[in-house]
Amino acid sequence: MQRLKIIRKSPNKEEILWLYRKEKRSKLKERYHALYLMFEFENCTRVAELLGKHRSTVIGWVNTFNERGLEGIVPKKPPGRPSRLSEEQMGEVKKDVMTHPRQLGYEFSNWEGKSVAHHIKKKFGVEIKVRQAQNILHKLTFTLQRPRYKFPKANPEKQKEFVQELQKKAILSNPTR
Repeated sequence: MQRLKIIRKSPNKEEILWLYRKEKRSKLKERYHALYLMFEFENCTRVAELLGKHRSTVIGWVNTFNERGLEGIVPKKPPGRPSRLSEEQMGEVKKDVMTHPRQLGYEFSNWEGKSVAHHIKKKFGVEIKVRQAQNILHKLTFTLQRPRYKFPKANPEKQKEFVQELQKKAILSNPTR
């Protein structure tokens, strides 16, 4: 059996070291490290021991690098679970959330996770949890905003007097100030 070697001429050992030093993502940094050590030792078993990985893992990285270069060793993002709502449905949810809930026949005035989950169940028959509804809102670029209540009968002058009186009492009651 042939000994495993890096056969690519570019990037060379120094360029791999430079990539390793500047890389922030740990998985890719580890792969650069493995390539650098392969340049150094030319022994995948030794490199695997140094990195605490299985020999076949290092072999896979080196073979991928030899075949496809640096692009080949970049870790792929795991796909994750598919959404329970289609893109069309997400667009409808976005349109609905941009409308006032009372215009859609609801008794509440603000969209939040619980109300969006209820709306999705009612409209599409898809049951989701409150946290997932919050994630959907975030994905649709919405942020949680609460209305500020205004009290129409409040007198701003009396409120200002109250705050000043409160501050005076606080100063008088705390002699260390």
